[in-house]
Amino acid sequence: MNPMVNARSARKSATTPSGRYERVPNLQVHIVGLTLLVCGIGIFSSGMVGALRDQSHIGTLAATGAGVGVIGLILWMATTTPTKFSLLDVFTTVTSAWVAMAVCGAIPYLVTSTLATIDLALFESISGFTTTGATVLRPIEAASDGILFWRAITQWIGGMGVIVLVVAVLPQVGSGGMNLLAAEAPGPTGERLTPRVAQTARHLWGVYAGFTVILAIAYMLAGMSLYDGVAHSFTTVSTGGFSPYNRSLAHFESAAIEWIAIVSMFLAGTSFTLMYRAIRGRPGPLLKSVELRLYLTVVLGATSLVYLTADAGSDITALRQSMFAVVAVTSTTGFATADFALWSDAAQSVLLVLMPLGAMAGSTAGGVKMVRILAIASHAHRETLRHLHPRLVRPIRIGGVILDDQVGNKVLGFFVLALATFGGGALFVAMTGSDIITSFSASATLLGNVGPGLGDVGPTEDFLNISRVARAVGMVSMLLGRLEIYPILLALAALPLSGARRLMSRVVRSNQDG
Repeated sequence: MNPMVNARSARKSATTPSGRYERVPNLQVHIVGLTLLVCGIGIFSSGMVGALRDQSHIGTLAATGAGVGVIGLILWMATTTPTKFSLLDVFTTVTSAWVAMAVCGAIPYLVTSTLATIDLALFESISGFTTTGATVLRPIEAASDGILFWRAITQWIGGMGVIVLVVAVLPQVGSGGMNLLAAEAPGPTGERLTPRVAQTARHLWGVYAGFTVILAIAYMLAGMSLYDGVAHSFTTVSTGGFSPYNRSLAHFESAAIEWIAIVSMFLAGTSFTLMYRAIRGRPGPLLKSVELRLYLTVVLGATSLVYLTADAGSDITALRQSMFAVVAVTSTTGFATADFALWSDAAQSVLLVLMPLGAMAGSTAGGVKMVRILAIASHAHRETLRHLHPRLVRPIRIGGVILDDQVGNKVLGFFVLALATFGGGALFVAMTGSDIITSFSASATLLGNVGPGLGDVGPTEDFLNISRVARAVGMVSMLLGRLEIYPILLALAALPLSGARRLMSRVVRSNQDG
């Protein structure tokens, strides 16, 4: 059976013979419309927060949010999901939704004159939605509370992903919805919690929202205001790292807040699927997870190395700062409590290696993911043994789970593409005039969706220190890192295919008419 929607049926009149309005089947426009609706609500909410805080940009943000929301609502209500669509359509839809979010997210920065140019506004927007946390705001605290809250909302929306939200409220997507979920959810595979995809997405959002509420309360109990607690809970749970303050969490000078953030960042880097199972009384899969053990080992091992080599002292404060930096980088959150660019070269090298790794699959973190590291290690072990035993038959394993060779090949393909993207990004940034440390760390931190890097883009610096061309390369790297390369590449490949498809359709129609 052809999985593609019949092109002619999709172009039927939007009205039935009786004159009643009928939605046009169009997956891409439908999802983009709902995405814009969600963004519009977020912008409007930011305006309301501004009304309660500093009274700045209230009307501008409210009007912008209402306008974007109405456009999204019209597109959503005028279309529906086709009964059948291809996997290529799914990747194209995911990419289109993220591009629409990026453009939508840039509008508040421009209409409020917070950022002067389109490229800066797009960089901040993409950094927010991809939960990277790299910023071009200088100084951050000069922006209005409404705009700073919008920055936090972009990361919260992008953390779990609008596509998961879309699937949660679109049960008619049916089996194709799992393709949307898999294309959006970080990691090599998508896993169902329940047979119904929409119910799976609702469970994930339930865990995500519940985690956010609990963390906001914890932050407030530790001394934050309501505004700060909510804003920082948004950017912690999403592993985003935006803060309304130039000094990030160091602004509060609170050990309690930092320990809460350390635990929360680590949890946000674990699989939300496994967390849901643990909440439901089945902690076994989480506790037995080989990926979780590797994640914990990397965090503890890297913390020990940084603590011993950072030259930042040997007291509990130095240990806390070392662990905070390691967890912030490994979970790709990017908060900062100390300028690790001032630490020893050895400590900085450890953090640089951690930047592209990421945490667990199924989390809101970016990066390669621990599960892929395990798969690559198993594959390398097998190929090494085959030098001694050429006829050896040995599957790729992750713990007690055997990976199909097709999945293993996809993991290797992703790893090669990630290395090529990292190297190419570093080369392009270096060609714009940045030094080698800045270039490599910028490429690693943007592709890994971490945020702060080293050199001119260190934890106390911003991305205004690199050129406009380098920031353009960085925008592409952030999107590739968040969508894990394949969806964007396949969407770009689909452009000539869709053009050829339309041409063939016209030829067929002309022949039929003739």
